[in-house]
Amino acid sequence: MYRHHHILVTTAVVACLVAAVIAPRGADASEGFEPRQFHPMPDQSVNFFGTASAKVPDHMQWSASLMLGYGHNPLVWRNEQGERVDSLVGHQTNAHLMGAVGLIDWFEIGLDLPLILTQSGSSIDGVDISGADGGVGLGDLRLVPKAQLFSTREHPGDSGVAAAVLIDLHLPTGNAEHLQGGDFRAGPRLAFDAVLQGVHLGANLGYRYRPATQVGNLQVRDTFGWNTGIEVPITDDLRATGELFGRLTTTTDQIRRRESPTEFLLGGKYRHDDLLFTLGGGAGLVNGYGTPDWRLFAGVSFATPSEEPQPPPEPEPQCHIDTVEQDCEQPDEPVCEDDVLITHAVECQDGECVHMSSKQPCAEDEHCGERDGQPACVPLPDCFEDADCDEPPATTCDDGVLTHYVGKCLDGECEYEPQETFCAEDEQCGLEEGKPACVPIPERVQVEEERIEINEVIHFELDSAAIDERSHDLLNEVASAMHDHPEITQVRIEGHTDDTGDRDYNVQLSEERAEAVHDYLVAAGIDDDRLHAVGLGPDEPIADNATAEGREQNRRVEFHIEQREPLPEE
Repeated sequence: MYRHHHILVTTAVVACLVAAVIAPRGADASEGFEPRQFHPMPDQSVNFFGTASAKVPDHMQWSASLMLGYGHNPLVWRNEQGERVDSLVGHQTNAHLMGAVGLIDWFEIGLDLPLILTQSGSSIDGVDISGADGGVGLGDLRLVPKAQLFSTREHPGDSGVAAAVLIDLHLPTGNAEHLQGGDFRAGPRLAFDAVLQGVHLGANLGYRYRPATQVGNLQVRDTFGWNTGIEVPITDDLRATGELFGRLTTTTDQIRRRESPTEFLLGGKYRHDDLLFTLGGGAGLVNGYGTPDWRLFAGVSFATPSEEPQPPPEPEPQCHIDTVEQDCEQPDEPVCEDDVLITHAVECQDGECVHMSSKQPCAEDEHCGERDGQPACVPLPDCFEDADCDEPPATTCDDGVLTHYVGKCLDGECEYEPQETFCAEDEQCGLEEGKPACVPIPERVQVEEERIEINEVIHFELDSAAIDERSHDLLNEVASAMHDHPEITQVRIEGHTDDTGDRDYNVQLSEERAEAVHDYLVAAGIDDDRLHAVGLGPDEPIADNATAEGREQNRRVEFHIEQREPLPEE
Protein backbone atom coordinates (compact mmCIF):
# COMPACT_ATOMS: atom_id res chain seq x y z
CA MET A 1 0.00 0.00 0.00
CA TYR A 2 2.85 2.40 0.92
CA ARG A 3 4.66 1.79 -2.38
CA HIS A 4 1.34 2.15 -4.25
CA HIS A 5 0.75 5.62 -2.75
CA HIS A 6 4.36 6.53 -3.46
CA ILE A 7 3.97 5.64 -7.13
CA LEU A 8 0.64 7.53 -7.44
CA VAL A 9 1.99 10.73 -5.94
CA THR A 10 5.23 10.58 -7.91
CA THR A 11 3.22 10.06 -11.09
CA ALA A 12 1.07 13.09 -10.25
CA VAL A 13 4.14 15.26 -9.67
CA VAL A 14 5.72 14.13 -12.94
CA ALA A 15 2.45 14.85 -14.73
CA CYS A 16 2.49 18.40 -13.38
CA LEU A 17 6.07 18.85 -14.57
CA VAL A 18 5.23 17.55 -18.06
CA ALA A 19 2.12 19.75 -18.24
CA ALA A 20 4.21 22.74 -17.27
CA VAL A 21 6.83 21.94 -19.90
CA ILE A 22 4.38 21.48 -22.78
CA ALA A 23 2.00 24.28 -21.74
CA PRO A 24 1.71 26.78 -24.61
CA ARG A 25 3.43 30.09 -24.05
CA GLY A 26 2.01 33.08 -25.87
CA ALA A 27 3.88 35.60 -27.91
CA ASP A 28 5.48 38.67 -26.40
CA ALA A 29 2.92 41.12 -25.12
CA SER A 30 2.83 44.33 -23.08
CA GLU A 31 1.21 42.73 -20.10
CA GLY A 32 1.98 43.11 -16.44
CA PHE A 33 3.60 40.49 -14.30
CA GLU A 34 4.25 39.61 -10.66
CA PRO A 35 7.87 40.73 -10.16
CA ARG A 36 8.78 39.30 -6.71
CA GLN A 37 11.67 36.84 -6.72
CA PHE A 38 11.62 35.92 -3.00
CA HIS A 39 8.89 33.37 -2.26
CA PRO A 40 9.08 31.93 1.28
CA MET A 41 8.60 28.20 1.69
CA PRO A 42 5.20 27.42 3.29
CA ASP A 43 6.71 25.27 6.07
CA GLN A 44 9.47 27.34 7.70
CA SER A 45 10.12 24.66 10.33
CA VAL A 46 11.71 22.16 7.89
CA ASN A 47 12.92 24.51 5.10
CA PHE A 48 15.19 27.55 4.90
CA PHE A 49 13.64 30.98 4.13
CA GLY A 50 13.02 30.52 0.39
CA THR A 51 15.31 27.58 -0.27
CA ALA A 52 13.62 24.21 -0.07
CA SER A 53 15.20 21.43 1.93
CA ALA A 54 14.71 17.76 1.16
CA LYS A 55 12.92 17.26 4.48
CA VAL A 56 9.20 16.56 4.67
CA PRO A 57 7.00 16.54 7.78
CA ASP A 58 5.71 13.35 9.34
CA HIS A 59 2.39 11.96 8.21
CA MET A 60 -0.44 14.44 8.99
CA GLN A 61 1.93 16.84 10.70
CA TRP A 62 0.88 20.35 9.65
CA SER A 63 2.05 23.91 10.05
CA ALA A 64 0.58 27.39 9.62
CA SER A 65 2.63 30.57 9.14
CA LEU A 66 2.28 34.31 8.79
CA MET A 67 5.18 36.30 7.32
CA LEU A 68 5.30 40.08 6.82
CA GLY A 69 7.81 41.64 4.45
CA TYR A 70 8.94 44.94 2.97
CA GLY A 71 10.93 45.54 -0.22
CA HIS A 72 12.55 48.83 -1.24
CA ASN A 73 12.60 49.41 -5.02
CA PRO A 74 11.76 45.83 -6.02
CA LEU A 75 11.19 46.88 -9.67
CA VAL A 76 13.17 49.75 -11.20
CA TRP A 77 13.30 51.04 -14.75
CA ARG A 78 16.72 51.09 -16.43
CA ASN A 79 17.73 52.49 -19.79
CA GLU A 80 19.75 50.64 -22.40
CA GLN A 81 22.98 51.71 -20.66
CA GLY A 82 21.81 50.00 -17.44
CA GLU A 83 21.32 53.30 -15.60
CA ARG A 84 18.41 53.54 -13.18
CA VAL A 85 15.71 55.93 -14.44
CA ASP A 86 12.76 55.49 -12.08
CA SER A 87 10.90 52.94 -9.96
CA LEU A 88 7.89 51.10 -11.35
CA VAL A 89 7.46 49.73 -7.82
CA GLY A 90 9.30 51.80 -5.22
CA HIS A 91 7.87 50.41 -1.99
CA GLN A 92 5.92 47.23 -1.35
CA THR A 93 4.71 45.73 1.93
CA ASN A 94 3.25 42.24 1.76
CA ALA A 95 2.03 39.38 3.89
CA HIS A 96 2.12 35.64 3.28
CA LEU A 97 -0.50 33.33 4.79
CA MET A 98 1.01 29.87 4.47
CA GLY A 99 0.29 26.31 5.46
CA ALA A 100 1.69 22.85 4.81
CA VAL A 101 0.83 19.26 5.68
CA GLY A 102 2.86 16.06 5.44
CA LEU A 103 1.43 12.89 3.92
CA ILE A 104 2.64 9.28 4.24
CA ASP A 105 6.01 10.48 5.64
CA TRP A 106 7.59 11.35 2.27
CA PHE A 107 5.18 13.82 0.63
CA GLU A 108 4.22 17.41 1.49
CA ILE A 109 1.75 19.85 0.03
CA GLY A 110 2.22 23.57 0.77
CA LEU A 111 0.05 26.63 0.16
CA ASP A 112 1.13 30.29 0.00
CA LEU A 113 -1.47 33.06 -0.22
CA PRO A 114 0.37 36.40 -0.75
CA LEU A 115 -1.34 39.70 0.11
CA ILE A 116 -0.15 43.11 -1.04
CA LEU A 117 -0.67 45.48 1.91
CA THR A 118 0.88 48.69 0.52
CA GLN A 119 2.50 49.53 -2.82
CA SER A 120 3.75 52.71 -4.47
CA GLY A 121 5.59 53.44 -7.69
CA SER A 122 5.77 55.51 -10.84
CA SER A 123 4.34 55.46 -14.36
CA ILE A 124 6.86 55.27 -17.20
CA ASP A 125 6.24 56.79 -20.61
CA GLY A 126 5.51 54.15 -23.20
CA VAL A 127 4.66 51.47 -20.60
CA ASP A 128 0.99 50.68 -19.99
CA ILE A 129 1.45 49.21 -16.53
CA SER A 130 2.34 50.93 -13.26
CA GLY A 131 2.88 50.02 -9.64
CA ALA A 132 1.59 53.44 -8.62
CA ASP A 133 -2.04 52.34 -8.92
CA GLY A 134 -1.61 49.20 -6.86
CA GLY A 135 -3.19 49.25 -3.41
CA VAL A 136 -4.23 46.45 -1.11
CA GLY A 137 -4.62 43.35 -3.22
CA LEU A 138 -4.25 39.63 -3.56
CA GLY A 139 -1.10 38.20 -5.13
CA ASP A 140 -0.78 34.99 -7.12
CA LEU A 141 -1.74 31.93 -5.07
CA ARG A 142 1.08 29.37 -4.94
CA LEU A 143 0.85 25.60 -4.48
CA VAL A 144 4.03 23.72 -3.58
CA PRO A 145 3.86 19.89 -3.70
CA LYS A 146 7.11 18.19 -2.64
CA ALA A 147 8.11 14.51 -2.67
CA GLN A 148 11.21 13.16 -0.94
CA LEU A 149 13.28 10.90 -3.20
CA PHE A 150 15.65 9.50 -0.57
CA SER A 151 17.20 10.28 2.80
CA THR A 152 20.02 8.69 4.80
CA ARG A 153 18.76 10.25 8.06
CA GLU A 154 16.60 8.01 10.22
CA HIS A 155 15.87 10.72 12.80
CA PRO A 156 15.66 14.54 12.49
CA GLY A 157 18.89 15.12 14.47
CA ASP A 158 21.00 12.63 12.48
CA SER A 159 23.74 13.65 10.05
CA GLY A 160 23.19 12.60 6.45
CA VAL A 161 22.04 13.66 3.00
CA ALA A 162 18.65 13.75 1.25
CA ALA A 163 17.04 14.78 -2.04
CA ALA A 164 13.52 15.78 -3.07
CA VAL A 165 11.58 17.07 -6.07
CA LEU A 166 9.03 19.90 -5.82
CA ILE A 167 7.18 22.32 -8.05
CA ASP A 168 6.02 25.92 -7.50
CA LEU A 169 2.63 26.39 -9.16
CA HIS A 170 1.62 30.08 -9.35
CA LEU A 171 -2.09 30.60 -10.08
CA PRO A 172 -3.06 33.96 -11.66
CA THR A 173 -5.13 35.42 -8.80
CA GLY A 174 -3.32 38.79 -8.61
CA ASN A 175 -3.73 42.00 -10.64
CA ALA A 176 -1.13 41.90 -13.45
CA GLU A 177 -1.70 45.50 -14.60
CA HIS A 178 -0.72 46.72 -11.13
CA LEU A 179 2.31 44.41 -10.98
CA GLN A 180 0.71 42.26 -8.28
CA GLY A 181 0.20 39.11 -10.30
CA GLY A 182 0.83 37.39 -13.63
CA ASP A 183 -0.08 34.39 -15.74
CA PHE A 184 0.05 30.76 -14.70
CA ARG A 185 3.65 29.78 -13.92
CA ALA A 186 5.23 26.44 -13.06
CA GLY A 187 8.67 26.04 -11.50
CA PRO A 188 9.97 22.48 -10.92
CA ARG A 189 12.96 22.22 -8.60
CA LEU A 190 15.35 19.58 -7.36
CA ALA A 191 16.28 20.04 -3.69
CA PHE A 192 19.40 18.64 -2.06
CA ASP A 193 20.48 19.04 1.54
CA ALA A 194 22.98 17.68 4.04
CA VAL A 195 23.24 17.80 7.83
CA LEU A 196 26.78 17.73 9.24
CA GLN A 197 27.07 17.82 13.05
CA GLY A 198 23.96 19.97 13.33
CA VAL A 199 24.82 22.38 10.46
CA HIS A 200 22.14 22.25 7.74
CA LEU A 201 23.21 22.87 4.12
CA GLY A 202 20.83 23.08 1.16
CA ALA A 203 20.82 23.71 -2.60
CA ASN A 204 18.05 23.98 -5.24
CA LEU A 205 18.19 23.82 -9.04
CA GLY A 206 15.12 24.54 -11.10
CA TYR A 207 13.46 26.04 -14.14
CA ARG A 208 10.43 28.35 -14.18
CA TYR A 209 8.06 28.19 -17.14
CA ARG A 210 5.99 31.33 -17.77
CA PRO A 211 4.38 33.16 -20.71
CA ALA A 212 6.77 35.64 -22.28
CA THR A 213 6.09 39.28 -21.46
CA GLN A 214 7.75 42.39 -22.91
CA VAL A 215 7.70 45.53 -20.73
CA GLY A 216 9.62 48.22 -22.58
CA ASN A 217 13.22 46.98 -22.80
CA LEU A 218 12.60 44.30 -20.13
CA GLN A 219 11.91 40.76 -21.30
CA VAL A 220 10.26 38.47 -18.76
CA ARG A 221 10.62 34.87 -19.90
CA ASP A 222 11.50 31.39 -18.69
CA THR A 223 14.33 31.44 -16.18
CA PHE A 224 16.84 29.02 -14.73
CA GLY A 225 16.86 29.34 -10.93
CA TRP A 226 19.29 28.35 -8.18
CA ASN A 227 19.26 28.61 -4.39
CA THR A 228 21.78 27.85 -1.65
CA GLY A 229 21.14 27.96 2.08
CA ILE A 230 22.83 27.27 5.41
CA GLU A 231 21.49 27.04 8.96
CA VAL A 232 23.87 26.97 11.94
CA PRO A 233 22.58 26.15 15.45
CA ILE A 234 23.48 28.83 18.00
CA THR A 235 21.58 27.19 20.88
CA ASP A 236 19.08 24.33 21.06
CA ASP A 237 16.29 26.77 20.12
CA LEU A 238 18.09 29.39 17.98
CA ARG A 239 19.45 28.98 14.44
CA ALA A 240 21.25 31.47 12.20
CA THR A 241 20.14 31.24 8.56
CA GLY A 242 21.75 32.54 5.37
CA GLU A 243 20.67 32.24 1.73
CA LEU A 244 21.91 33.19 -1.72
CA PHE A 245 19.65 32.79 -4.75
CA GLY A 246 19.17 34.09 -8.26
CA ARG A 247 17.77 33.56 -11.76
CA LEU A 248 19.09 33.66 -15.31
CA THR A 249 16.99 34.38 -18.41
CA THR A 250 18.55 31.97 -20.89
CA THR A 251 16.01 32.24 -23.73
CA THR A 252 17.02 35.75 -24.87
CA ASP A 253 19.75 36.68 -27.32
CA GLN A 254 22.01 37.77 -24.47
CA ILE A 255 22.13 37.64 -20.68
CA ARG A 256 21.47 41.08 -19.16
CA ARG A 257 21.70 42.21 -15.52
CA ARG A 258 18.12 43.54 -15.46
CA GLU A 259 16.84 40.06 -16.36
CA SER A 260 19.19 38.13 -14.00
CA PRO A 261 18.30 39.03 -10.39
CA THR A 262 20.55 37.79 -7.56
CA GLU A 263 19.93 38.35 -3.85
CA PHE A 264 21.21 37.29 -0.42
CA LEU A 265 19.33 36.92 2.88
CA LEU A 266 20.55 36.73 6.49
CA GLY A 267 18.51 36.12 9.62
CA GLY A 268 17.56 33.63 12.24
CA LYS A 269 14.85 31.33 13.57
CA TYR A 270 13.91 30.90 17.22
CA ARG A 271 11.71 28.05 18.46
CA HIS A 272 9.58 28.28 21.61
CA ASP A 273 7.49 25.15 22.23
CA ASP A 274 5.35 24.74 19.06
CA LEU A 275 6.00 28.29 17.79
CA LEU A 276 8.78 29.30 15.39
CA PHE A 277 9.74 32.98 15.10
CA THR A 278 11.53 34.13 11.93
CA LEU A 279 13.42 37.40 11.37
CA GLY A 280 15.68 38.36 8.49
CA GLY A 281 16.67 40.78 5.80
CA GLY A 282 18.67 40.98 2.64
CA ALA A 283 19.79 43.00 -0.35
CA GLY A 284 20.19 42.63 -4.06
CA LEU A 285 23.61 41.71 -5.42
CA VAL A 286 22.50 41.88 -9.05
CA ASN A 287 19.43 44.14 -9.06
CA GLY A 288 17.38 42.53 -11.75
CA TYR A 289 13.60 42.69 -11.79
CA GLY A 290 12.00 41.60 -8.52
CA THR A 291 15.18 42.13 -6.48
CA PRO A 292 14.90 45.14 -4.14
CA ASP A 293 17.72 47.36 -2.97
CA TRP A 294 17.00 45.81 0.43
CA ARG A 295 14.24 43.90 2.15
CA LEU A 296 13.10 42.99 5.67
CA PHE A 297 10.78 40.22 6.79
CA ALA A 298 9.49 38.65 9.98
CA GLY A 299 7.14 35.77 10.67
CA VAL A 300 5.66 33.36 13.14
CA SER A 301 4.77 29.70 12.50
CA PHE A 302 2.93 27.02 14.39
CA ALA A 303 3.77 23.38 13.73
CA THR A 304 2.32 20.28 15.32
CA PRO A 305 5.05 18.24 17.06
CA SER A 306 6.47 15.28 15.19
CA GLU A 307 6.11 11.81 16.59
CA GLU A 308 9.22 10.51 18.29
CA PRO A 309 10.42 7.15 16.88
CA GLN A 310 9.66 4.29 19.21
CA PRO A 311 12.72 2.23 20.17
CA PRO A 312 12.50 -1.54 19.73
CA PRO A 313 11.42 -3.44 22.84
CA GLU A 314 14.28 -4.48 25.08
CA PRO A 315 14.66 -8.14 26.11
CA GLU A 316 13.39 -9.12 29.54
CA PRO A 317 16.26 -8.57 31.99
CA GLN A 318 17.63 -11.46 34.02
CA CYS A 319 18.14 -9.17 37.00
CA HIS A 320 17.62 -5.62 38.24
CA ILE A 321 20.12 -3.40 40.02
CA ASP A 322 17.77 -2.77 42.95
CA THR A 323 17.00 -6.48 43.45
CA VAL A 324 20.29 -8.11 42.45
CA GLU A 325 20.49 -10.00 45.76
CA GLN A 326 17.17 -11.75 45.06
CA ASP A 327 17.69 -12.18 41.29
CA CYS A 328 21.24 -13.60 41.27
CA GLU A 329 22.99 -16.51 42.98
CA GLN A 330 24.80 -15.23 46.04
CA PRO A 331 28.62 -14.93 45.83
CA ASP A 332 31.05 -17.04 47.89
CA GLU A 333 32.24 -15.77 51.25
CA PRO A 334 35.59 -13.89 51.39
CA VAL A 335 38.66 -15.90 52.45
CA CYS A 336 42.24 -15.16 53.55
CA GLU A 337 45.05 -16.87 51.62
CA ASP A 338 48.73 -16.06 52.27
CA ASP A 339 47.74 -12.79 53.95
CA VAL A 340 45.72 -11.83 50.83
CA LEU A 341 42.00 -11.15 51.11
CA ILE A 342 39.99 -12.77 48.29
CA THR A 343 36.48 -11.35 47.88
CA HIS A 344 33.59 -12.40 45.65
CA ALA A 345 30.78 -10.21 44.35
CA VAL A 346 27.87 -10.27 41.91
CA GLU A 347 26.59 -7.34 39.86
CA CYS A 348 23.69 -6.77 37.49
CA GLN A 349 25.17 -5.57 34.19
CA ASP A 350 22.82 -4.94 31.26
CA GLY A 351 20.22 -7.18 32.89
CA GLU A 352 22.57 -10.14 33.42
CA CYS A 353 24.15 -11.51 36.62
CA VAL A 354 27.95 -11.20 36.53
CA HIS A 355 30.07 -12.93 39.22
CA MET A 356 33.48 -11.43 39.95
CA SER A 357 36.44 -12.27 42.22
CA SER A 358 39.24 -9.96 43.30
CA LYS A 359 42.44 -10.29 45.29
CA GLN A 360 43.17 -7.55 47.79
CA PRO A 361 46.65 -7.54 49.35
CA CYS A 362 46.54 -5.91 52.74
CA ALA A 363 48.48 -2.70 53.29
CA GLU A 364 51.78 -2.58 55.14
CA ASP A 365 50.05 -1.56 58.35
CA GLU A 366 47.35 -4.26 57.97
CA HIS A 367 47.05 -8.03 57.91
CA CYS A 368 44.35 -10.43 56.76
CA GLY A 369 42.37 -11.31 59.84
CA GLU A 370 38.78 -11.12 61.03
CA ARG A 371 36.36 -8.33 61.72
CA ASP A 372 32.94 -9.18 63.19
CA GLY A 373 33.63 -12.86 62.46
CA GLN A 374 34.36 -12.26 58.76
CA PRO A 375 37.73 -12.34 56.94
CA ALA A 376 38.99 -8.82 56.38
CA CYS A 377 42.11 -6.65 56.25
CA VAL A 378 42.37 -5.24 59.74
CA PRO A 379 44.83 -2.64 61.03
CA LEU A 380 47.91 -3.59 62.97
CA PRO A 381 47.87 -2.11 66.53
CA ASP A 382 49.00 1.53 66.59
CA CYS A 383 50.85 1.09 69.85
CA PHE A 384 51.77 -1.18 72.71
CA GLU A 385 52.76 1.45 75.32
CA ASP A 386 52.50 5.24 75.79
CA ALA A 387 56.02 5.78 74.45
CA ASP A 388 54.86 4.53 71.04
CA CYS A 389 52.50 7.50 70.75
CA ASP A 390 55.14 10.01 69.65
CA GLU A 391 53.24 11.98 66.98
CA PRO A 392 51.09 14.41 68.98
CA PRO A 393 49.29 17.33 67.30
CA ALA A 394 51.19 20.57 67.12
CA THR A 395 51.23 22.81 70.20
CA THR A 396 48.73 25.67 69.88
CA CYS A 397 48.38 29.16 71.32
CA ASP A 398 44.84 30.50 71.77
CA ASP A 399 43.44 33.27 74.05
CA GLY A 400 46.54 33.30 76.26
CA VAL A 401 46.44 29.51 76.78
CA LEU A 402 49.32 27.30 75.63
CA THR A 403 48.06 23.80 74.72
CA HIS A 404 50.26 20.76 74.11
CA TYR A 405 49.27 17.10 73.81
CA VAL A 406 50.33 13.95 75.69
CA GLY A 407 50.05 10.54 74.00
CA LYS A 408 48.28 7.58 75.65
CA CYS A 409 48.10 4.03 74.29
CA LEU A 410 44.52 2.80 74.83
CA ASP A 411 43.40 -0.57 73.42
CA GLY A 412 46.18 -0.53 70.82
CA GLU A 413 45.28 2.95 69.56
CA CYS A 414 47.00 6.24 70.32
CA GLU A 415 44.93 9.00 71.85
CA TYR A 416 46.35 12.43 72.58
CA GLU A 417 45.10 14.35 75.61
CA PRO A 418 45.34 18.15 75.63
CA GLN A 419 47.36 19.77 78.45
CA GLU A 420 46.72 23.51 79.00
CA THR A 421 49.25 26.00 80.41
CA PHE A 422 48.05 29.50 81.40
CA CYS A 423 50.63 32.26 80.86
CA ALA A 424 51.61 34.58 83.75
CA GLU A 425 50.19 38.09 84.04
CA ASP A 426 53.27 39.67 82.50
CA GLU A 427 53.34 37.12 79.68
CA GLN A 428 51.28 36.29 76.64
CA CYS A 429 50.96 33.31 74.31
CA GLY A 430 53.21 33.87 71.30
CA LEU A 431 56.15 32.44 69.40
CA GLU A 432 59.64 31.76 70.73
CA GLU A 433 62.19 30.63 68.13
CA GLY A 434 59.26 29.94 65.80
CA LYS A 435 57.40 27.73 68.29
CA PRO A 436 54.32 28.52 70.45
CA ALA A 437 55.34 29.56 73.97
CA CYS A 438 54.55 32.00 76.81
CA VAL A 439 56.62 35.11 76.06
CA PRO A 440 56.93 38.46 77.92
CA ILE A 441 54.34 41.09 77.01
CA PRO A 442 56.13 43.86 75.08
CA GLU A 443 56.13 47.38 76.53
CA ARG A 444 53.34 49.60 75.31
CA VAL A 445 55.77 52.46 74.54
CA GLN A 446 59.13 51.92 72.85
CA VAL A 447 61.61 54.63 71.85
CA GLU A 448 63.17 53.88 68.48
CA GLU A 449 65.57 55.80 66.24
CA GLU A 450 62.97 57.91 64.44
CA ARG A 451 59.73 57.27 66.30
CA ILE A 452 58.18 56.70 69.67
CA GLU A 453 56.17 53.54 68.96
CA ILE A 454 52.96 52.78 70.85
CA ASN A 455 51.32 49.37 70.55
CA GLU A 456 47.84 50.61 71.47
CA VAL A 457 45.47 53.10 69.90
CA ILE A 458 44.90 56.46 71.62
CA HIS A 459 41.11 56.61 72.07
CA PHE A 460 39.04 59.77 71.75
CA GLU A 461 35.40 60.40 72.37
CA LEU A 462 33.20 59.94 69.28
CA ASP A 463 33.65 62.73 66.72
CA SER A 464 35.60 64.76 69.29
CA ALA A 465 39.14 65.73 70.31
CA ALA A 466 38.51 64.84 73.96
CA ILE A 467 40.89 62.05 75.04
CA ASP A 468 39.15 58.97 76.47
CA GLU A 469 40.20 58.15 80.05
CA ARG A 470 41.31 54.64 79.06
CA SER A 471 44.21 56.19 77.09
CA HIS A 472 45.55 58.32 79.98
CA ASP A 473 47.90 55.59 81.22
CA LEU A 474 49.29 55.14 77.72
CA LEU A 475 50.00 58.89 77.35
CA ASN A 476 51.56 58.92 80.82
CA GLU A 477 53.95 56.22 79.61
CA VAL A 478 54.77 58.36 76.52
CA ALA A 479 55.54 61.31 78.85
CA SER A 480 57.69 59.04 81.05
CA ALA A 481 59.63 57.86 78.01
CA MET A 482 60.34 61.45 76.97
CA HIS A 483 61.46 62.25 80.55
CA ASP A 484 63.84 59.28 80.35
CA HIS A 485 65.22 60.49 77.00
CA PRO A 486 66.10 64.19 77.38
CA GLU A 487 68.25 63.91 74.23
CA ILE A 488 64.98 63.89 72.23
CA THR A 489 64.49 67.65 71.75
CA GLN A 490 61.78 67.76 69.10
CA VAL A 491 58.78 65.43 68.55
CA ARG A 492 56.11 65.87 65.86
CA ILE A 493 52.68 64.68 66.99
CA GLU A 494 50.69 63.62 63.90
CA GLY A 495 46.92 63.17 63.89
CA HIS A 496 45.36 60.93 61.19
CA THR A 497 41.78 59.99 60.22
CA ASP A 498 40.08 57.67 57.74
CA ASP A 499 38.46 59.03 54.53
CA THR A 500 34.88 58.93 55.83
CA GLY A 501 33.14 62.33 55.53
CA ASP A 502 34.39 65.73 54.42
CA ARG A 503 38.17 66.04 54.01
CA ASP A 504 38.48 69.56 55.44
CA TYR A 505 36.55 68.46 58.50
CA ASN A 506 38.79 65.38 58.90
CA VAL A 507 41.96 67.52 58.66
CA GLN A 508 40.62 69.89 61.32
CA LEU A 509 39.59 67.00 63.61
CA SER A 510 43.01 65.32 63.25
CA GLU A 511 44.76 68.57 64.08
CA GLU A 512 42.55 69.15 67.17
CA ARG A 513 43.29 65.60 68.39
CA ALA A 514 47.04 66.07 67.87
CA GLU A 515 46.80 69.37 69.83
CA ALA A 516 44.90 67.56 72.62
CA VAL A 517 47.72 65.00 72.93
CA HIS A 518 50.23 67.89 72.87
CA ASP A 519 48.41 69.62 75.72
CA TYR A 520 48.16 66.40 77.73
CA LEU A 521 51.93 65.79 77.48
CA VAL A 522 52.70 69.41 78.42
CA ALA A 523 50.40 69.01 81.44
CA ALA A 524 52.36 65.84 82.25
CA GLY A 525 55.59 67.89 82.50
CA ILE A 526 57.01 67.83 78.96
CA ASP A 527 58.38 71.17 77.79
CA ASP A 528 56.19 72.79 75.19
CA ASP A 529 59.28 73.55 73.06
CA ARG A 530 59.90 69.80 72.60
CA LEU A 531 56.50 69.20 70.98
CA HIS A 532 54.50 70.46 68.02
CA ALA A 533 51.29 69.04 66.57
CA VAL A 534 50.03 68.65 62.99
CA GLY A 535 46.82 67.24 61.52
CA LEU A 536 47.09 65.26 58.27
CA GLY A 537 43.47 64.03 58.03
CA PRO A 538 42.99 61.12 55.59
CA ASP A 539 46.04 61.92 53.38
CA GLU A 540 48.43 59.24 54.72
CA PRO A 541 46.46 55.96 55.24
CA ILE A 542 48.31 52.85 56.39
CA ALA A 543 45.45 50.45 55.59
CA ASP A 544 42.55 50.04 53.15
CA ASN A 545 39.73 52.50 53.89
CA ALA A 546 37.30 50.14 52.11
CA THR A 547 37.12 47.91 55.23
CA ALA A 548 36.11 48.65 58.82
CA GLU A 549 39.41 47.20 60.09
CA GLY A 550 41.40 49.39 57.71
CA ARG A 551 39.52 52.55 58.71
CA GLU A 552 40.13 51.77 62.40
CA GLN A 553 43.90 51.47 61.76
CA ASN A 554 43.91 54.77 59.86
CA ARG A 555 42.36 56.65 62.83
CA ARG A 556 45.62 57.05 64.84
CA VAL A 557 48.16 59.36 66.49
CA GLU A 558 51.89 58.95 65.75
CA PHE A 559 55.00 60.37 67.45
CA HIS A 560 57.89 61.17 65.08
CA ILE A 561 61.34 62.18 66.46
CA GLU A 562 62.54 65.19 64.45
CA GLN A 563 65.56 66.21 66.50
CA ARG A 564 67.79 64.35 68.89
CA GLU A 565 70.82 65.82 70.76
CA PRO A 566 73.87 63.63 71.30
CA LEU A 567 74.13 62.19 74.79
CA PRO A 568 76.92 63.70 76.95
CA GLU A 569 79.96 61.50 77.30
CA GLU A 570 80.48 60.07 80.77
